[in-house]
Amino acid sequence: MDPSCLLFHLLSLIVYATAQTVFNCPNHWLQNGQYCFLFEGDKPGTYEQARLGCSDHGSALASIEDRPLHNYIRNWLEMNDPFMRTWYTSGLSERVSSMQDIRFIWKGTGSKVSTALDVWNKGVNRNTTDGVIAYSLGEMGYGWSLVPPDEKHPYICQVATAEAYRIVQDDRDYDYGMVVSDLNVLMRGPHFTLQPVSTVVVGNPTEAVIECVADSNPPPSYRWYRGKYLDEEVTAELTSRYTITNGKLSIEKPTENMDANSYRCIAENRLGKVISNEVQLSFGALGEFSNVPDAAVNAKAYDGVAIECSKITFKPAVKYNWFKENTNTFVRPKFQTYLFMSQNGKLYFSEVTRADEGKYHCIAILTGVNRYTIGTSQPPTRMSLPIQLVVHDQPPKSDWGPEIQDDFIAVFPQPPLKGQDVRLECFAYGSSNTPFFYSWRREGKPMPERATLTDHRRVLTIPDATLEDQGTYTCIASRSTNQRDSKSYYLSLGASPYFISKLKDQHVDVNSQLTWRCDARANPPGTYTWYKNSQPVNSDLSKGITVSGNVMRIDRLDPKKHDGMYQCGSKNNYGMSLSEAQLRVLAFPPSFVKHPLRSKLKAAIRGNATIVCKPEGAPDPVITWFKNGAPISGDGNHFLILPNGNLVIQGVETQDAGQYTCKAENEFGVAQSSSSVSTAASTSITVAPSSTRVPVNSTAFLGCLASYDPLMDLVYSWYFNGKLLNTLRLPDFRKTSRGPGNMGGLYILNVDFYYAGYYECVARTPLNEDRRGAWLTVIGPPSEPTGCLVHDTSDKNGSADVMWTAGAENGRPINLFIVEMANAFDKDNWAKAFSDMPNRIPTDQISLKKLATITGLLPGNGYRFRVLAANHFGYSIPSVPSTWIYMPSAPPTIPPRDVNGGGGSVGDLTITWTPLELYEESGSNIGYKAYWRRYEVENALWEGKELKGYHDHHVTFVGDENYFLEYEVKVQAFNSMGSGPNSSIVVVFSAEDLPIAAVTDVRGDGFNGTANEVTWTEVPSTREMARGIILGYQINYWHEDDIATTWKEFIRVEGHVSEGIYIGIMSDSNYICEVRAYNSAGLGPRSETMLIESKHAPAQTYPEEVRVYSAGHGQVLVWWRGIHILQPEANVHGFVLYFWPANEHYRSACEMVIHDHHAHETHLTVDPGVIYALRVGAYSEGGYGKKSPTMYFTLEGQVTIDASFAKEIDVFLASATAPSVSLLLVCACVMTFMADFL
Repeated sequence: MDPSCLLFHLLSLIVYATAQTVFNCPNHWLQNGQYCFLFEGDKPGTYEQARLGCSDHGSALASIEDRPLHNYIRNWLEMNDPFMRTWYTSGLSERVSSMQDIRFIWKGTGSKVSTALDVWNKGVNRNTTDGVIAYSLGEMGYGWSLVPPDEKHPYICQVATAEAYRIVQDDRDYDYGMVVSDLNVLMRGPHFTLQPVSTVVVGNPTEAVIECVADSNPPPSYRWYRGKYLDEEVTAELTSRYTITNGKLSIEKPTENMDANSYRCIAENRLGKVISNEVQLSFGALGEFSNVPDAAVNAKAYDGVAIECSKITFKPAVKYNWFKENTNTFVRPKFQTYLFMSQNGKLYFSEVTRADEGKYHCIAILTGVNRYTIGTSQPPTRMSLPIQLVVHDQPPKSDWGPEIQDDFIAVFPQPPLKGQDVRLECFAYGSSNTPFFYSWRREGKPMPERATLTDHRRVLTIPDATLEDQGTYTCIASRSTNQRDSKSYYLSLGASPYFISKLKDQHVDVNSQLTWRCDARANPPGTYTWYKNSQPVNSDLSKGITVSGNVMRIDRLDPKKHDGMYQCGSKNNYGMSLSEAQLRVLAFPPSFVKHPLRSKLKAAIRGNATIVCKPEGAPDPVITWFKNGAPISGDGNHFLILPNGNLVIQGVETQDAGQYTCKAENEFGVAQSSSSVSTAASTSITVAPSSTRVPVNSTAFLGCLASYDPLMDLVYSWYFNGKLLNTLRLPDFRKTSRGPGNMGGLYILNVDFYYAGYYECVARTPLNEDRRGAWLTVIGPPSEPTGCLVHDTSDKNGSADVMWTAGAENGRPINLFIVEMANAFDKDNWAKAFSDMPNRIPTDQISLKKLATITGLLPGNGYRFRVLAANHFGYSIPSVPSTWIYMPSAPPTIPPRDVNGGGGSVGDLTITWTPLELYEESGSNIGYKAYWRRYEVENALWEGKELKGYHDHHVTFVGDENYFLEYEVKVQAFNSMGSGPNSSIVVVFSAEDLPIAAVTDVRGDGFNGTANEVTWTEVPSTREMARGIILGYQINYWHEDDIATTWKEFIRVEGHVSEGIYIGIMSDSNYICEVRAYNSAGLGPRSETMLIESKHAPAQTYPEEVRVYSAGHGQVLVWWRGIHILQPEANVHGFVLYFWPANEHYRSACEMVIHDHHAHETHLTVDPGVIYALRVGAYSEGGYGKKSPTMYFTLEGQVTIDASFAKEIDVFLASATAPSVSLLLVCACVMTFMADFL
């Protein structure tokens, strides 16, 4: 054990020894006023682990709401923590929604941290989010500081003395106060074991399914609701396409117009009702790339360049791939290290050469993002038209770079969320004579253990990211010549609410008090809503209910008012999560039926003997002890009555023999039980282990306490199923002398199912030994199903009977079976094929196995199956897969998807589709038949073409005169066994022809010194004139001294518009322009030309002297010296101030325009504690002029920073916590001093 932990443990023993006479709080807990505190010093944990640790005790992290409480904690720490460690409380900083203000919340009580209680340590920066209030040693002793939640520290737990019974009492279950042999017969409210999942529907599936499953007794009934307010009940009366089977909502032939919506499930039985998480049923779509080629990408040889994928519409998300010229030459960065494919849709070249010239195609693939899942195994794809890369010669450069490109560090997905695989990309431009080496670091913290580096270390991936992975990540690109470049990025993760510990069922005493805490974490922080039986709960003093954020307290518990199903919901902009639990208020007289006193007990002379009194009753009964009919005082000298009711006889004497009676009494009755105690010189176990039932992965405790002569040595040994346990070599088994109730025994950590069995305690002295044993039962998810096999499929048509034997239930009945399948073309990709409740699944009468018929199996495929089971605690591990079965070949059963078309050369009709996957082909020699005919033409006949092999399109010539006409098209797949079904009929257009109408009324004027504005009258949008759909207009322009050729400069304006601007021209010059309409076929005829003179140039000089002074009242005064313009610059109209927080990008700058060319000063309103960057420039009709160099200032005035230090400022300020101004000034001064000194 760590020495600090050991010393803390010893100090805790001392404190306990001085406080053991106080019985309002349990052992190890200390009382102060109306609260009990536990200083957990020997098990440091993160903030989440600390909250979970306190929650396991039925308590919460401490909330310090007044000065006396602060003084108590400060004094305790100063007296008892010689290592001066940092201690977690429940205080957490949060940013207030859209505001920049920070507030602090006590998560233990849901109340705000009082600003009047100022016990912060000196110098603590409170302008930070996701910081935890912790006690640490400052200049004035222990005070508050802010620490990151991922650091491990000791922590302080707190519980009201009115609820301390929750710690003393053993965990109650549904059988408390009842004598039953089978827990499954007990009545309990619904708890969700399967929450519905948001789904994106892609293509035209025959069915969409959303499902929820709840465990309860009696079984629950289900209802579904939808709509913005989730108030429209979904029934068969709404539409016949809806079917509800238990908790499964099936939607036949879903469509976006009818079915896209928010959905929620409600499960209910007579004990209460619960609502599921809200889910979205949405419809994904991937648009088409434009039929107009993108402009060529021009680059100079030996420079870096990026090609951007053509624009395409998509929902919800898309990923990209690239190939050059044809699909045989896919871009492979694995072998071409100077190339990089980013998820932003761009293809990057670190250094481009003539060999890279060519036509590049981008492939877009529809994919999911955030909480959505794709509802098909075959997402659609699209391929762009070629994008030409043109490389212009220039002399080779010597080794240059690496220079990390401006787009990086890039992070995907956007926004990055907890639970996603977060990808950080880094790529540098530079000559490739020597390779670049990429490395990553995390500032101030180690890299996440799960993080991996791929793609030549240019991509850092954090799988299943957590909030603890947030921080500043730096990418360093270097080469062997010691040239290097680096960039930093602060990774901030969003997170939909998730529960650190879920609500637990409560079986509590009548008239007692209960505090429920919603231990959820989210980023941004969630707002909380409490529900009872699906209805929101607010504070109601008449019912004794107080709701404060994440905390709900119920006073004077009454079964008539308060019994039911409760839920806590936490919601932010990423989603909402709910946790449910049942509240049972109990009221019954004491009973010893389940736990009577041992009839006979032997106590060792001079030893101690403990008599266990464990009646059940509600309210918790008052315990009184009698010896031979006379009451025992329990003065703590010879007889000690423990808080849990047990009687300890200290220093047993001969006269202690007799009849001992425990009397339990509450307002509903009295009960008593007796034990005959004899004394002897031998060793005897007085407190024997009792049979225990614990959840899997929890901690079990088996008590064992012997009465023995203290003059002899006593040794405890433990046996498991008859074999001696070596607790020194088995880390999950720990013997202790200080278990619950100050009792010795055996802790079993991380309990698994194979730990279930018979445990025997042996107490041994040189004189004799005594043995007592008990059974440990482990409850949890079901054991894996066994014997999964497939029945004979010879007489089946596309289906198979899967059979299995259910595994052990492990304490709760199985309420769901799931059958998954994998096909021979993707052996390890398991997909759900079937799910239902056990009582709805038939049992084979011969083998007594469960039997489910799996339909929709495709011909010509191999399949195997596996089964999972679920109950109240979760899912089993999957069964061993069945053997492979093979379906005979047959004609395809699935039509080609995504049938579409259009585009091509004049006179062409192009038909496109998504080919079948290999497992869908159903046989050999796949091929496709494409059909077409004129739309809405009477007696039009279908024409067709048979295409053998793998095809995804067909082009047929329909005649030049049939441009831009509608055609009906359909596609059919076939194989060697025959033809499959036709696809749905889709209407597409034949290829467009070039527009024949010219643009008219071309006019123009100078826009600024580098751009001209042009207006015109649009081309008529008729088939005869536009010969298609006008996609936009192209403005060709050239200097009057140049000759108009086909390579003239041009710019395209998308849409049917009548104006545009062309840029990048020389000032004070004449340019000639013309305008041409274009559609997917190409450009229309030229318009008349127009001569336009550009305006004078903007100012080429900037204010060379800029100063900033504090002006008080949240303002600064900015002063600058004016400028002199030169010919042919335009006259100055005024000045523009650009200012922005120094830790943000320049693009976020605010622009303050001063409309006075004589102006030389102005006031700016800024926030305190923020470092700003500032640049000043002039503006005129020629545009914005050059800007002054970047300078820095704060509310106190100008900050002078060394130039080399200025380069590091972005990295220094890139963390989530902005440093104090004074800290930056100190750093600046130190660096300046160092530079002068050196």
